[in-house]
Amino acid sequence: MGDDALPFVEDVRKARKGDRHAFESLVKQVQRPVYGLCLRLLSREAEATEVAQEAFLRAWQHLDRFDESRPFDVWVLAIARNLCLDLLRQRARVKTEDVDDHAPTLESPAASAEALAITAQEHRSLEAALATLKVDDREVLALYYVQKRTTKEIAGILGVAPGTIMARLFRAREKLRQRLAPTTGAEVSA
Repeated sequence: MGDDALPFVEDVRKARKGDRHAFESLVKQVQRPVYGLCLRLLSREAEATEVAQEAFLRAWQHLDRFDESRPFDVWVLAIARNLCLDLLRQRARVKTEDVDDHAPTLESPAASAEALAITAQEHRSLEAALATLKVDDREVLALYYVQKRTTKEIAGILGVAPGTIMARLFRAREKLRQRLAPTTGAEVSA
């Protein structure tokens, strides 16, 4: 596993000595997956941006605690995840409703209006189905399918065994499959 951490180690060592350019390099390498995880968990762009920035700030402040034998990106993702979960707990306590549910659809000049409409509808259906899942399920699906993380990396981010991740992935996929399946009159009860 040591080879996985090698791309980040030199920048981490320089950043620990106060080299801001080295830390900026680290941020550039992992900002997209960190923001992506935050957005997937929080579903609000402004909050995702804010939490991702906070995760990098905390990483900078606590760089001395980073274990170089682990991948830097997994460490920052774990920080971001914890911040997201804190925010979700706050939301649950406040019980506010999200009215900000207007995701813009990017148009391609080469795509037909019909193809765009179908793609947009499929995207909305998938997002709607994902939104009905618990945050734990959305999180594991996002890390595996969107961020292309291995079960071992996800286990490191979430602080559980890889076997637990495999079980969570299976259950989350099944829940998503059920929500995406067309509803029929003759449903089988378990």
